[in-house]
Amino acid sequence: MKKIVILKMGETLDSILNQYGDFQDHIINRGKIDKSEVVVVNCKKEEEPPDLENIKGIIITGSNSMVSDYEPWSVKISQWLKLVVETNIPVLGICYGHQLLADILGGKVGYNHKGVEVGTVDITLTDEGKKDKLLGVLPNIFKGHEAHSQSVLELPKEAKVLAYNENDLTQSFTYKNHIWGMQFHPEFLANITKEYIKVEKENIINSGKNYEEILEKVEEHNYGETLLNRFLEIVNEN
Repeated sequence: MKKIVILKMGETLDSILNQYGDFQDHIINRGKIDKSEVVVVNCKKEEEPPDLENIKGIIITGSNSMVSDYEPWSVKISQWLKLVVETNIPVLGICYGHQLLADILGGKVGYNHKGVEVGTVDITLTDEGKKDKLLGVLPNIFKGHEAHSQSVLELPKEAKVLAYNENDLTQSFTYKNHIWGMQFHPEFLANITKEYIKVEKENIINSGKNYEEILEKVEEHNYGETLLNRFLEIVNEN
């Protein structure tokens, strides 16, 4: 039986871990995925992923690391992902995963000059996004939970921007119709997002943004669940 592989790129905050679990748990819970269908690969521990012929889909988690640091464990899994790109296995990269895919495909990743983006924000679909088989299930403007300081600064060649907002022109992209990156977190709940805001308080204030307003604007929504469910449909259709 082919499995969905979750590439675990780091660990969440202790305050979140105790109540909601780690990155892979958020994805499994939010996507209502049967745990028997999942293989979790801890990339920081340099665990080996299954053989490609045994994989039906791949989800790459977020991380507290930075793509531009090119840590050895990240470089190692990047080499494997370059092989995946040449297959038709559906891949979804979230936050760090989104940036890592862009880097692998020839784009540029670095710190966003607008500072950290954290909280619940409005995101707009591009024309390509409206007709995309994954993001096209969303309304033209939707809510997304964010927690990042780096962004995709230059899009890979042949990639298409699917969504953007005022802080980040590449909130989502697709490549070759089976690879997607999302800067926002479809797996986050409102309370998880609030924890990241609290941790980033100093950075938020230093970037000239209103901490209290960002915290107040956090709201629960179902767009992330909708996206994860649609991605799983694509995986099973493949």
